[in-house]
Amino acid sequence: MQPLVRFSIARPKTVVAIWIVLVAICIPLMGALTGALKAGGFDNPRGEAAAAQRTLDRAFAEVPDTLQVVLTHPGGDVTTSVDRAFTVAQATPHVVQVQDYRQNPGWLSPDKHTTFLQLGFRTDKSAIQHEVPGLRERLTATFAAAGVQTHVTGAQALDHDLSVQAEEDAVTAELIAFPLLVVVLFLVFRSVTAMLLPVVLAGVALVVASAIGYLLTYATDLSTLFTNAVSIIGLAVAVDYSLFIIKRYRDELAAGDTFTPALRTAMRTAGHAVVFSGLAVVVALLALFIPRIMVFSSMAIAGVVVTLVALSMSLTLLPAALQLLGKRIDWLSLKRRTAAHSANPVRPPRRPAVLALTLVALIVGFGALAWPVTDIRLQSPVASATILPADTDSRQGIERMQAALEFRTLFPVQVVLSAPAAAPAGELLAAARSAAEVVRAAPHVAEVTDIPASIDPDAPPVEAREAVGQLWTTTGNTRVTRIIAIPAADPDSDAAHDLVHALRDRLPEAVSSDITVQVTGATATGVDFDEVLTDTLPWVLGTVVLITVVLLARAFRSWLLPLLALGLNALVVGASLGLLTLISQDGLDQRIDSTTPALVFAIMFGLSMDYMVIMISRMREHYALHGDHHRAVSEGLRETAGLVNGAALIMVAVFASFLIAKVSVVQQLGLSLAIAVVLDAVVIRLIVMPAALHLIGPRVWGRADTRHQEPAPDLQPA
Repeated sequence: MQPLVRFSIARPKTVVAIWIVLVAICIPLMGALTGALKAGGFDNPRGEAAAAQRTLDRAFAEVPDTLQVVLTHPGGDVTTSVDRAFTVAQATPHVVQVQDYRQNPGWLSPDKHTTFLQLGFRTDKSAIQHEVPGLRERLTATFAAAGVQTHVTGAQALDHDLSVQAEEDAVTAELIAFPLLVVVLFLVFRSVTAMLLPVVLAGVALVVASAIGYLLTYATDLSTLFTNAVSIIGLAVAVDYSLFIIKRYRDELAAGDTFTPALRTAMRTAGHAVVFSGLAVVVALLALFIPRIMVFSSMAIAGVVVTLVALSMSLTLLPAALQLLGKRIDWLSLKRRTAAHSANPVRPPRRPAVLALTLVALIVGFGALAWPVTDIRLQSPVASATILPADTDSRQGIERMQAALEFRTLFPVQVVLSAPAAAPAGELLAAARSAAEVVRAAPHVAEVTDIPASIDPDAPPVEAREAVGQLWTTTGNTRVTRIIAIPAADPDSDAAHDLVHALRDRLPEAVSSDITVQVTGATATGVDFDEVLTDTLPWVLGTVVLITVVLLARAFRSWLLPLLALGLNALVVGASLGLLTLISQDGLDQRIDSTTPALVFAIMFGLSMDYMVIMISRMREHYALHGDHHRAVSEGLRETAGLVNGAALIMVAVFASFLIAKVSVVQQLGLSLAIAVVLDAVVIRLIVMPAALHLIGPRVWGRADTRHQEPAPDLQPA
């Protein structure tokens, strides 16, 4: 690190020129990112539902992906419009099958005002999503004068709309965040130049990280939420890291240092603290790869990339720019406030009993804020478009079908049984009939379709051959049958989820171990997604905790400080999730997305280390100088409180800008992170942490600081 910093200070023009060329290369790559991202990612491709669906696709040659064209004629008979819609649907590229109410009478509402056509595709999901806008335009042009309302919905239409909305949300949030950052940074620095520098660096970080993301799409699929994660995390870390270094640099100048020595001191102290802060963010985000879910991996990649870019700029571009600016860093400044505390003695800490009572009261308070988490209801939206705004076309289409038709029939729960083709067919048939009894006895089942007891599936009567062929077949070396259950509740309801759990618990006991039995369908896919998050969450938490403890122990040369950091972060994350539950679930009646808790933990755990490292580093500097623990804590707190408040205000501005997001998971993430930052900066770092440090005493610094010979030895390169 030090050679890189020394080079940047010695050759600032070269470093700035390199970054200018890099940005020029990255701008066109950034522009190509949106088209390379993939929608979806809210499923577990290794789950039981996905495996069963692959079996069905092979066995029954089912169309793997579909879109629904919903037609509504409020003042007339919608069936007169079906033929024209059928023609438009057939002309859509990659369509291999079109069905309507004439093959499925239940697809026509009793009042004949609403129906839908189902388009089957055999191509990759990106190609289907690419056809959605054109299909909507052709339908609108066809029925504009006929008074028929049209909507295109289905899984790929929902994913397409999610992709579009996520990009719009990111752009809108950035347009809000950057002016807020300008205001906050000017209040902190009281200088136009010092204010603009972090803003420019934040913009560079977003451009470079987005370009790297585009290049990574050649190696792996990235979710459309990649752009949101780059914006949320990138703006926060890039501005905060610049703030910490510039603030220390200007403090050294105000103390009488000349430009180059002041810059070297700032990079040796605040610069090293920023490195450890950034590594903590990276470590926390790396744990999101554990579930092996595309949406998590994409946000982890986004956070890791943009944080590493921000760190690179903090160690190269920022010191180079500061070296070139020199005294112009204070250009267009308001009169700097005099540090009134400089001549004032540090007040001694309160008595231990008072500190202990304060800590207990605050911990109890945080526990009360976290208590609503015990009633949190997590669920990924399946067969529901509630993740999207109400005016989205795909959401309106689903809600129209839900209101006018037997919506539940579109999302059945399917039980798939398979056995080797060489095994007696009677064994599989007996297992299927036993399984059908279990399905009929399960809760929340409205209708069951299986092979009738009077029919031999290998020799069905002519009139039943087509129907039986959709329930029983042999493909390759495997014989497959299925049972189709229509839930008595909507597919994203608790009742439908309970049905999937009940079937998976009971079916293995009802069939022979030689028979493979699996449950699939839209609801089962959502269950698999939720379960993989639940199952891997302890591993995510454990990985973050273990690596962070080791990293901070190396940074601070103390085991007490990392353990204290863990405890404080747990209070913040718990309280923020509790308040999110209280606001979104209990107040706004919104279901908490199952991705939110793990994302909040990983992102906030890393970001909160910024304050911890900066404050502890300054306290250690004072302790290394004079060896007075209580004085060091008080002096460090006094010198960093304003900085932490400014940094927190910046993060809150960034996160709050995402409250306008229309994608619910992004909105929930922005809200919970904003709450967490306020609690962390205002209560934890300024009250709880100093009180805990006073109570613990000098042993918190470990053995390395007992000599008091030089400041911040832990932050020197090994």
